[in-house]
Amino acid sequence: PFPVPELAVASQEGKSLETIERNGKRYNLATFAGGCFWGLELAYQRVPGVEYTAVGYTQGPETAPNYDQVCSGATGHTEAVIVLYDPDDCSYELLLDTFFGRVDPLTVNGSTRPK
Repeated sequence: PFPVPELAVASQEGKSLETIERNGKRYNLATFAGGCFWGLELAYQRVPGVEYTAVGYTQGPETAPNYDQVCSGATGHTEAVIVLYDPDDCSYELLLDTFFGRVDPLTVNGSTRPK
């Protein structure tokens, strides 16, 4: 049921992954948090070499917060996007450029820039 079951298992076990090997190929993982995750996720989905994205929450103490809890500001979580990418086709620097092209790190909660 999950496109990348390794991520689901790691999440349920409270683990963080940096790489995943699938079909003899190594993929890297990177997580970016900044403002609303929907626009940021779409930006990453358009980057060549990005194989998969997923959204969720990071940095808060609750293990399974919902959208309303996070948006209320009560949990301390930040909306985030995890990116699975092929390092042969996409550099981490390109992912950073995408992030900083969408997010203003000087605003509260790293709000996304209007596009």
